Amino acid sequence: MKRILSMFLLGVSLLALAGCGGNAMKTTAGHLNLAIWWFGETLDPAHAWDSWTLTRIGAGETLVAVNEHMEFIPQLADKWENVDPVTWRFHIRQGVKFQNGDPMTPELVKASIERSMNENERAKKIARIKEMRVEGEDLVFVTTTPYASFVSSLSDPVFIIVNTQADLSKVASTPVLTGPYTITDWTKGVEIQLKRNEHYWDGTPGLETVTVKNVEDDASRAMALQSGEFDLIQRLSAANRSLFENNANYGIYETTGVRVQMLTTNEEGVLGDKNLRTALAYLFDSEALAEVYGNAVAAGEPFPPSIPYGHPGEKITHDPAKADAAFAAAGYTKNAQGMYEKNGQPLTLKFATWGDKTTLYEAIESQLREGGVDVKMIHVQEPDKVDSVGGFDLLEEDWAVAATNDPYSWLRGMFYSDSTSNRGHYKSAAFDAILDEMATAMDPARKDELVKAAARQLIEDQPTLFLTAPMTILAGKSNVKNVKIFPLDYYLLTKDVTVE
Repeated sequence: MKRILSMFLLGVSLLALAGCGGNAMKTTAGHLNLAIWWFGETLDPAHAWDSWTLTRIGAGETLVAVNEHMEFIPQLADKWENVDPVTWRFHIRQGVKFQNGDPMTPELVKASIERSMNENERAKKIARIKEMRVEGEDLVFVTTTPYASFVSSLSDPVFIIVNTQADLSKVASTPVLTGPYTITDWTKGVEIQLKRNEHYWDGTPGLETVTVKNVEDDASRAMALQSGEFDLIQRLSAANRSLFENNANYGIYETTGVRVQMLTTNEEGVLGDKNLRTALAYLFDSEALAEVYGNAVAAGEPFPPSIPYGHPGEKITHDPAKADAAFAAAGYTKNAQGMYEKNGQPLTLKFATWGDKTTLYEAIESQLREGGVDVKMIHVQEPDKVDSVGGFDLLEEDWAVAATNDPYSWLRGMFYSDSTSNRGHYKSAAFDAILDEMATAMDPARKDELVKAAARQLIEDQPTLFLTAPMTILAGKSNVKNVKIFPLDYYLLTKDVTVE
């Protein structure tokens, strides 16, 4: 009966997807049907995180971008230099036009960046801009403090350049930008229609038109690709991967992303003992956890393989003997039931989760119990609410550790002693000193040394247990060509994609 019901619901889902597409979803050369997993509330690049939709669909661009190799590349600025510790000079690319044909000038770039900072508190915080001024073809920035991560901040999609001379009453639905595809229509939470930008500065875009739909459910996206509704989908799940693997009609594009799934340890409780944190780090089998989660690789260090910096050459791997030795150093022995205890008291850890990765949580719980650690599972609506349920020993976290190709903001937010996001209450004068120097390290080689030093300190202290690094993954029909896969998943559709 359950199987019949499941098949019925599957059929209903497919019919619903087909019905919402209609003739507009028919695949033709020059047109792409794209499904992504999330739409912003609006299409205003300065509103909340909505700008991520605009870079995914090939509509918006920034002064600086990040390529598939996690390298900064010129986009709307063709070169830049650090004049002194607080001054940066960006040369605005000449000959660029907005999608309505208006020339993009340094003055309009300045106005767009000012608008982002006025409308979005996060933009103001990450840029740290004290002053901007136009000098000929250059835009000169003065930051509030010496700030080595400034170039990174301008690559954040919140700083997509929008034409402030255009009708801003329509910026939430049809913003005038510079990307290869122009938004022609938007239905909130449902669909975006785009056409080729005939004024595009970097050659002729490969598609004439694009339809983008918001399909949040993983299975629904996969079924719709299989049924022909879509040509390309974002976030192919491990559960649906077998539908397209080893099939000449489809292509799968994947790379490790910039996210790491981790467990924050609460150092104000029993895990204030470094030996105990180290024991847990060696207890976990991250290879097995990655296999359970699917579309992921083992971590064992703060940064995933996609990031070409910050790897100190050492990581934590599953080692039961080292785990046992660390438990012993913390004063724990196994009782007759094979569970660790100290002074007759069993070791029980409160494991707080907030997401929906049930299979992964169960695997983590199982590995802890099999390793001799009792677990009390608690669920919270979001990590910030964990104190309302009595606190935690282990807290599920899922962070983009280099969201704009720079780990400084994440490292400082999560681990600096006085950070309000430091939920595990980690305090290390040595780590803080590394971060203080990193903030002003303008020399790339020195900054890389400092990122490695920060990673090494975290591996040594284990304030967080780094478990797995999920993949960024797309799937598409074989007639979709020139697809690039980016570790940063706010990039997706490029000017080079074609449909044959």
